[in-house]
Amino acid sequence: MKTILLSFLLIAFFGDFKPAHAQRNMNQNTFKSNSKSDYMMRRQGGDFQSFQTNQSNIGGITQYTKENEMIFEVRTLMNVKANRFLAVFNLTQVGKTAVETDQLINERIKNFTSDLTQLAVTENDIYIDMIYLIPTFEFEVEKKLFSPSNYNEVPKGFEMQKNVHIAFTDINKIDDLVTLAAKNEIYDLVKIDFFVDNTEAVYDTLRERSVGYINKELKTFEKLNINFKDEFHVVKEHTQTIYPDSQYSDYEAFVSQSVDAIKKNSGVSTIRKPVTVAYDQIPYSEFHIVINPEILEPVVQYVYTMQVKYTLEMPESKNKKEYILVSPNGEMKKLEIE
Repeated sequence: MKTILLSFLLIAFFGDFKPAHAQRNMNQNTFKSNSKSDYMMRRQGGDFQSFQTNQSNIGGITQYTKENEMIFEVRTLMNVKANRFLAVFNLTQVGKTAVETDQLINERIKNFTSDLTQLAVTENDIYIDMIYLIPTFEFEVEKKLFSPSNYNEVPKGFEMQKNVHIAFTDINKIDDLVTLAAKNEIYDLVKIDFFVDNTEAVYDTLRERSVGYINKELKTFEKLNINFKDEFHVVKEHTQTIYPDSQYSDYEAFVSQSVDAIKKNSGVSTIRKPVTVAYDQIPYSEFHIVINPEILEPVVQYVYTMQVKYTLEMPESKNKKEYILVSPNGEMKKLEIE
């Protein structure tokens, strides 16, 4: 009876659990993402599930089928602005000879890095990464009088690629970097890396908030006269970092087609529908605690999950069986059997 009552109280207390922060609106239903965040895939793949499968989830608490075991889970997310950034631009250059190709690409890089001084980017903030130098080939036709022409592959020049790595501390500089790159015929921004200083302090904050959340839940259960032993076992502790480059979703704007041209029997020509991307952080509905929920720019998202199992004290059974030994003389003796 106590077990049934406890289950009822748990459902009544946590059944209507709702996240504190709203994440999406109806307009975001038009997103057509080609990739899921790593965190969501790990969640759906069971990476955060408990070691036992005979359990039922009730909000942030999992009650095992064993009457005297309960496991508490808390999932915490922290949005952190990056302190430093690294932009990587790619250059491709072709030339008739290897020397000419190298000179041409170095001239473009020199002009680009010289312009970067306008953004307070120093020589120590720039690194040139050599990718490759390969020959290029074309086909020459070899005509024959009494047979089909042959096509022979012959070297016609060289192609070189280099990457320019640029470190900076202000994310707002990225637009100026792209402008200066385009000025020097550099159009390929390969990626932007985000770096956060003192990640140890970030995880300390996540752990402290998670422990505080579990302690608060324990005090709530004490009001229901549920006592937990001092002994407990940490079932699982998991951390993960989600960077902005994995959180961009592509989408297409809704476009309705007009049939007027068809009715008028005139020609119809289609145009390319623009496809764009937008930053889409992982949804807050997956977490009990969200630190720094309001964000303006892409951030690094730190995830911390803790599961703690507690053992309940089992009440003594009142329906103990009594055993009486009857001796051959008719004497009765009560036996104490545990």
